[in-house]
Amino acid sequence: MHVELCRTRTSDGLYLCGQLMLPGDAVQSALPVDAFLLVHGTASNFYARGVLETFAEQAVAAGAAVLRVNTRGHDQMAAIPCERGSVAGGAAYECIAECCFDLTAWLDLLVARGFSRIALVGHSMGAVKAIFSQARATHQSVRCVIGISPPRFSHERLTFGNGGEEFGEDFRRACQLVDDGRGSELISVRYPLPLMLTADGFLAKYGPHDDYDIVRHLPDVAWPTLIVLGTGSVAASSAFAGLPEEIERLSAEHSPLALQLVEGANTVYSTCEEVPFVRAAAWLMPHGA
Repeated sequence: MHVELCRTRTSDGLYLCGQLMLPGDAVQSALPVDAFLLVHGTASNFYARGVLETFAEQAVAAGAAVLRVNTRGHDQMAAIPCERGSVAGGAAYECIAECCFDLTAWLDLLVARGFSRIALVGHSMGAVKAIFSQARATHQSVRCVIGISPPRFSHERLTFGNGGEEFGEDFRRACQLVDDGRGSELISVRYPLPLMLTADGFLAKYGPHDDYDIVRHLPDVAWPTLIVLGTGSVAASSAFAGLPEEIERLSAEHSPLALQLVEGANTVYSTCEEVPFVRAAAWLMPHGA
């Protein structure tokens, strides 16, 4: 296996880093894609351990190239290099819609390296970004989208589900800061994920407009799409509650959409990190290139 560090420049002038992993020449792939682009979750990065690291190792062993990448939302807080200095980034400061710039730049890099059949894979927030980007900024090199544990950003479900009291308190606090002209201030929120982020960012992500609800965007994704969910996540968090039923409903209307449930798995697949790639590889085979 050959491994190299990569850097790309987004169309709005930011520089992001990633890691390209190439299989050995002797490895023959039966997969209908020649590369996987892996997108990290909230406050994570391209070199984090966990389910995407395992997915990458399995994919390379199966004969495909893997590019693990940072988005501008990597880590809790980060200084993202740009043409002149840097800008504030990380989960605390990111605007999710700007993921389209990031993923397009990384997909362009893979195309420049000779890959034309790409599986776009995201975990947690990375799955939301993968779905959102292909609904809003379709890239013709993508052959499929695989979302591993994408949460649903539904204000109503978060308000009235498990953790709703904490969520409501944090939401009202963020609204007050914005009303006071202090939307850029960082606040500590508790649900659905303990996190530091700006009041503006919290409202943009979790407000009643539901701009990043994957149920809204999945019908607009042109590519075959697989959603992998752990039943443990569905039982534990209102960010996943009811999502299997919504995916099943959408899949009846949009045949390229499929759901795989992993019994007992939590959001990070801590007891079964190898399962998402196994499920994805089995699903991929009928879909061709």
